[in-house]
Amino acid sequence: MIYKNKSYKENQRKQINDKQKYFNNIIFILFFLLVFGNIIFFSFNKILGQNINNYINPNEIFDRMSLSVYGLNTYKCDVKINANIVNFGLSFNFNGEVYYKEPDKLFLKLKDLPKDVQEKYRLSFTQTSVPGMVSKIYKEKYNSKVISVRNFANTKVYVLYMEPINSRAIKNVLMFVDAFNYTIPKSIIYYKDGGKIIIDQKYIKIEKYYLPGYQEVYFDFPKVQANLISNFYNYQLNIPLSDDLFKKN
Repeated sequence: MIYKNKSYKENQRKQINDKQKYFNNIIFILFFLLVFGNIIFFSFNKILGQNINNYINPNEIFDRMSLSVYGLNTYKCDVKINANIVNFGLSFNFNGEVYYKEPDKLFLKLKDLPKDVQEKYRLSFTQTSVPGMVSKIYKEKYNSKVISVRNFANTKVYVLYMEPINSRAIKNVLMFVDAFNYTIPKSIIYYKDGGKIIIDQKYIKIEKYYLPGYQEVYFDFPKVQANLISNFYNYQLNIPLSDDLFKKN
């Protein structure tokens, strides 16, 4: 009887010890994960912060955008646009021409498009399509910062957040810049009246330059809702263009 009691007590003690070891191991593992996980998290955070804040300067990105079109003095191209103007109940196709002269002159010759939409289209094209032109506008007229580096449309992009130094209309801009050819596959322009313009575009390589080939622009404004799909073709580079062409009537 004494032997059985002794054996029973030893088994009880062993079970208690085993449970204690089990809980100790769990506590150790949790502690390890907590400490090691925090180390990884803060180290990763620190690395990302350094990469974004210290090694990627928005002005450097703008300079590289300008270099990507170095030597492109002028161009002319044709554009076909499919437009759906919700406010006017219109859906139609029309043709136009685009003229560019460095560093920041752009003229869109479009027909049969309401003036309000045409002006916003010109603005969106000006601020997103020609890398050298864009870099000049944003470098001089906006306060910019890189807020993330991510994959977008199968490529690495810098995401820039920009606020205009002085603008009655524009609130801020998000711009996605391709980290390899410094084109702009996506932009979102937010307006103070609650409106916005979303631009998605693809580029084609003409000689050594990446220029707009396809663009989809969505306008969402209190007075204008429209969707425009544009295809650009028949590029002519570095041709004579008079400054008079870009003067407002």
